[in-house]
Amino acid sequence: MKNEAQFSSRPVAEIMEADSAEFRRQAIACPSNLSVWTKLYAANQTMLSAMREQRVGPALVEICSNLLGCEELAIIEIERTTGEVHFLAEEGLQPEQREDLIQNARPIESRIEPGNPEIASAVRNDPASLASIGVTALVPLWTDEGSSGALVLFRLLPQRTEFDTEDREVLQLLSIYAGPCLRSQRRG
Repeated sequence: MKNEAQFSSRPVAEIMEADSAEFRRQAIACPSNLSVWTKLYAANQTMLSAMREQRVGPALVEICSNLLGCEELAIIEIERTTGEVHFLAEEGLQPEQREDLIQNARPIESRIEPGNPEIASAVRNDPASLASIGVTALVPLWTDEGSSGALVLFRLLPQRTEFDTEDREVLQLLSIYAGPCLRSQRRG
């Protein structure tokens, strides 16, 4: 698994290019898992291209819509000192969902653990659960002294009931690369 130290010693694009080549090799070597390798390759290439074009937020929306079947999402940044929520990108959110994210900033921030996407429990009556505010998955993007970032996915498309194994692999990939891609763009 990748970590922040690797991104400080090598450019994120270089690491992602190597992973893309590996996903391509695996697709050829393991045709029984072609679908997962194809999804990982597509997500990785979409982020790489978007980083170069300074459009990472919209690319993450595209990945979530097309590969994960989720068209209600937000990319948020939570300021450590104030708990203020900044919406870096969003798609299909209702005003209530925006308000829920703002009101639950601290509990959400406490769940942002680098490299560990969280798929919400189906137990909606637990007030401490993400599912209680309609969140389907929380993908950590970064956490540092100043802020935490997350990709928050809400309801899946009606034809989808849950995330499958392939979706979980894509969520894991996003938890590794989406934050560095966004930060690279912001610095760029």
